[in-house]
Amino acid sequence: MSDRAFVYAAIIIGTLAISLDFASVDLALPALEAQYGLDLESDQWVINGYVLAFAVLMVAGGRLADGYGRRNIFLIGMAIFAIASLLGGMAWSGSSVIGFRVLQGVGAALLWPAMIGMACAAVGESNRGFALGLIFGTCSLGNSAGPVVGGALTEWLSWRWVLWINVPMAIFSILMTAWKVPKDETKAERPHNDYPGMVVLTSGLVALMIVVYQAEPWGWTNFKTLGLSALAIVLFWLFPVVERRAREPLIPSDIIRNHEVLALCFCAVVICQLFFIVLLYFTQYAMKFLGDDPMWAGARVVQFMLSYGVVSYFGGVLYGFFGARRLILGGLACAAVASALLAIFGPGAGWMAFNGSLVLLGIGVGAVIPTVSTRAIEAAGLERASLVSGIVFMCQLAGAALMLAVSTAVFSAVSARDVQSSLARDGIVLNPDQRQAVEEIIAGARSVHALPLRTVAEVDDLAGIVDRAYQAGLSVVLWLSAALVLVSTALVLRFVRPAEASPPSVAAHAAESPHR
Repeated sequence: MSDRAFVYAAIIIGTLAISLDFASVDLALPALEAQYGLDLESDQWVINGYVLAFAVLMVAGGRLADGYGRRNIFLIGMAIFAIASLLGGMAWSGSSVIGFRVLQGVGAALLWPAMIGMACAAVGESNRGFALGLIFGTCSLGNSAGPVVGGALTEWLSWRWVLWINVPMAIFSILMTAWKVPKDETKAERPHNDYPGMVVLTSGLVALMIVVYQAEPWGWTNFKTLGLSALAIVLFWLFPVVERRAREPLIPSDIIRNHEVLALCFCAVVICQLFFIVLLYFTQYAMKFLGDDPMWAGARVVQFMLSYGVVSYFGGVLYGFFGARRLILGGLACAAVASALLAIFGPGAGWMAFNGSLVLLGIGVGAVIPTVSTRAIEAAGLERASLVSGIVFMCQLAGAALMLAVSTAVFSAVSARDVQSSLARDGIVLNPDQRQAVEEIIAGARSVHALPLRTVAEVDDLAGIVDRAYQAGLSVVLWLSAALVLVSTALVLRFVRPAEASPPSVAAHAAESPHR
């Protein structure tokens, strides 16, 4: 077995640990709620605490990896992730679970950009596309298997094993990395870390992400929502001021001014938002209106995850054959068409229309996500691979979460308006309990089969109204997403260079690449 195979094994297992954890913890929430008496807001922070730490520390993690060695930061991040998973499984209260989940996010934020940079450096230029495709393909596999694995572990063993399963995978990845991945070249000078920039950017992102997650329960006009929004705006305005004074800025000015990298980041945000829309709205529809349990609801979108994973896995071959620009444009075209088809047909469509649209969307997402990361690294320079991958992934998580919050607001407004117009048209008057139940079906986790009505006819009538309203709101969200995909397409056409137009600094690193 070659050294490169061991490198791939370390990367695959590390990626699988993160992606399984990302998608499986949802299934442990009912057991956590029953054991520790968590309310809905605490439940959400078991997930959101992890995502928040993961997203906001990504750029700092990438900068540390490029400065202190990607292998070293990967090992530190994976060790933190393993320890947090072990302690999280031993948690004694709901608050301790949330705390250890945040610590998991810190570890993931360190190891993810370090792993991308480590993969690019360890496997060589000619295999870079294959390595990144392997990482994102493994992510899709982990996300696909996550609900099944999480549900099975929770049902057959305990919710604690949803976290403990990460530990052996992390240990294996640490051992393979320490044994077979070569050490980074020693830098002549110790890096000057921009700690003020890290603090300002991280604080701004924390404020923004809390607003994204809490605006709905708090209310958009609540003083906490408005205050944190203002704080985020001030910190983001302050960040460029701090960066101009830094000896080595957290995000170098040439990257901020690089229109190609910015266009690729926007593209990543739009595509990842579609990814989250499928996992959120379509699985929720299956549970609320079709009566599925979480595992079966996840199975209804597995074709999307598998098509995404297959295309991501072969991303390196496709990258070499088509080049970045063509591959991204092809993926965006698939995503735009699929979004429009899903907006027209809806989640209640026939088998062929629904599944065909999801497969087409998965192909588009799988073509775009790994290609965006690979091309952004090339555009900014291989020596900053971890930093750039951290920026791109931060945009995917934080940007997509922000856009998803906006989409949710649009969805809720359209659905509520549709319900009101249907009730007025049919002359139906709801009592306060019934009205609250309808609101919880659209915006919460309540099933339509639990409507507090007296007769089957009443339930069927109101269930149909709520079902149509849900699909109407989702249709508007999908049309807006299709429009954003078209905007991304225009930006790619304008700023992403064809392969033969790569700048000399990039071409010098990629002379032996088969797609040049």
